[in-house]
Amino acid sequence: GRTLAQLPVRQPAWIESAPLVVRRERRVLAPPAAVWKHIADHKSWPEWFTALKQVQVTGEAEGVGGERAVSVPGATVGEVFTAWDPEQRFAFAVTSGPRVFAALAESVVLEPTADGCIVTYTQGIEPARYFGWLVKLGAGRAEKMLASALDNLAARAEADTG
Repeated sequence: GRTLAQLPVRQPAWIESAPLVVRRERRVLAPPAAVWKHIADHKSWPEWFTALKQVQVTGEAEGVGGERAVSVPGATVGEVFTAWDPEQRFAFAVTSGPRVFAALAESVVLEPTADGCIVTYTQGIEPARYFGWLVKLGAGRAEKMLASALDNLAARAEADTG
């Protein structure tokens, strides 16, 4: 396969201020605990986040500093958890990934509501030099993938509690 770039570990606070931010929000009619169950179950991610082919825990499964390898079409990227607040927030930074990225970090935040929760999935992206146009081109597709993943996640969590 193609060689991957080593990427810097960006903390959750960086995500909001990244050069490119892709965000989707989804109201879920299930409590945060029901949603968190699926987020914390790494192996099941490809079942709801269908852009992913496989997720393998390579270090600790839970907590800040935990690691996993995620297979996407054309590459397997390394991730390290930078936030792990059960039923509230999950964040990771991509440590090795396609050379079009200079940095990439993502977070999932769960906010309780009267009838469930709001799930906000945010990707912070810093394109590598000369690849800004390509990464911006892919951002629309990334938004569609996030929307679809959140719909699937909501359906699973709601089925658990319905």
